[in-house]
Amino acid sequence: MAKDMRDPMVRAIEVIAQRMTMDLPDHKAALQMQAEVNRLRLRGEALDNVNRTRSPLDTPAAHALKVAKLARSFDKETTDTLNRATRIWADAYKDTQTRIDDKVNLRPDAFAPEIRAAFRTLSSKAKADLITQLVKENRGPELAAIVKAPAVLTGITDEARAAYENMMLTTYAAPEVDELAKLEDLLSSVTAATRAASNMVKDLTDPSKLAEIERQAAAAD
Repeated sequence: MAKDMRDPMVRAIEVIAQRMTMDLPDHKAALQMQAEVNRLRLRGEALDNVNRTRSPLDTPAAHALKVAKLARSFDKETTDTLNRATRIWADAYKDTQTRIDDKVNLRPDAFAPEIRAAFRTLSSKAKADLITQLVKENRGPELAAIVKAPAVLTGITDEARAAYENMMLTTYAAPEVDELAKLEDLLSSVTAATRAASNMVKDLTDPSKLAEIERQAAAAD
C-alpha cells in the first residue's frame, strides 16, 4: 500500500468526517454537517496538493507565497464551514428540544409558589415520594416548580434538581435526550475538524518561515 503523503491535518479531517454519522447514520443534520466537513477536507487536499507540487516556473519563494495566499483563502473557508455547520446544528437542536417539550412540559405554572411552599414542609422521604409520583404521572409543571427554582426556594441541592429533571426527561423523551447528546458530539467533531484546518493554515502562513524564504531569495539575487 502506497504511503499517504497528505498533510497530517488533511488526514485528521478525513477521519473525523468518516466517524461523524456513526451514531446518527440517517439524521439529516448529521449528514449535512458531515458534508460540510468533507467539503473542507477537499479544499484542504487541494491546498496540500499545490503545496507539495511546486511548478518548475516558480522559485521556492514564489511558491511559498502562492501557497500562503491560498492558505489564507482556505482559512476563510474554514470559518465559513464552522458557521454553516453551527447553524445546521442549532436548527436541529431546536427541533429536538421542541419534540422534548411536546412530550414533557417542564414549565412552571401559576401554582409554582404554592407547590414549593408545600414541598419545603415535607420530610425527606415524603419529598422523594412526591418526586417519584410526579415523574410517574408526567406532571411536568408541578415538577418544574421544584426543579426550575433556585435551591434556596426548595431546600434541595442543584445536583438533586438536575437528577430529578433528568429522571423525567429520560422517562418520557429518552430518544430525544440521546439525540441532543449526539448532536453535541457532532458539533464537537466539526470544531475539531476546523481546528485541524486552522493548524494547517498556521503552518503554511508562518510569518517567520515566509520571512526566511524571502531573505534567502533576496540573498540569491
